Amino acid sequence: MPKEFPNSLAHFLHSIGFQSVGETLWLHAESKVRVKAMPGESQEGDICIWEDHWIISQLAIEKQLIARVKPLRSVFARDTRIVSIDASVARDFLDKEHVKGFLKGSRYFGCIVPPHRIFRGIESSYTFEGNPLLAVAVFGKSMTMKEPGFEGCISGELVEIATLSSIRLVGGLTKFLQAYKDLHPELHNVMTYVDKEWNTGKGFLAVGFEKVGETEPIRFGTTRVNKGNLKLRYVYEK
Repeated sequence: MPKEFPNSLAHFLHSIGFQSVGETLWLHAESKVRVKAMPGESQEGDICIWEDHWIISQLAIEKQLIARVKPLRSVFARDTRIVSIDASVARDFLDKEHVKGFLKGSRYFGCIVPPHRIFRGIESSYTFEGNPLLAVAVFGKSMTMKEPGFEGCISGELVEIATLSSIRLVGGLTKFLQAYKDLHPELHNVMTYVDKEWNTGKGFLAVGFEKVGETEPIRFGTTRVNKGNLKLRYVYEK
């Protein structure tokens, strides 16, 4: 592994309180977050960072790592509103706030602070129609299921979701899911895929998603193979 990548990553991690605990492995003792520079062996729950990803998305990765180890301001979804946004607004937000950047979907939603809640002092460097923009979710096209037990059910897909890295949006995920359901009353469930190199899926499971499987590791190029994804399903209540 070229030294420029792990040295650059190590320099940043040390600046936010991580300590080296092995070869290209770092631990933030207080939060118990572990980061592994890939390739190499990693444990379940480790954040795995590859050189090409670091080069392309360093700023977004840095934001997410900081968010994992520092206290965040809690913002409650009841003080926000979900609105439809276009792809360009979603792209601007996700390219800077999601480690995978913008992914294309069929519906884009933003979580904003409406004018009557501005007094809460909730701020963002992103705006939509003059309102602070706190989070963005991308949903894909719905499909009719053929899976045994779900034949004929309409299933949607949550492609990606990201919150402003300086806040914790309490209830934000369920508010996005309800907004999607409100536009598509026929929906029975929503599927999503969680990258095992970045997320254990704990936050999704906490709001009602269930694990229904795992994808096979995905190959990128000729040498890189990731850990695959968790496959999760959220079933709407009738």
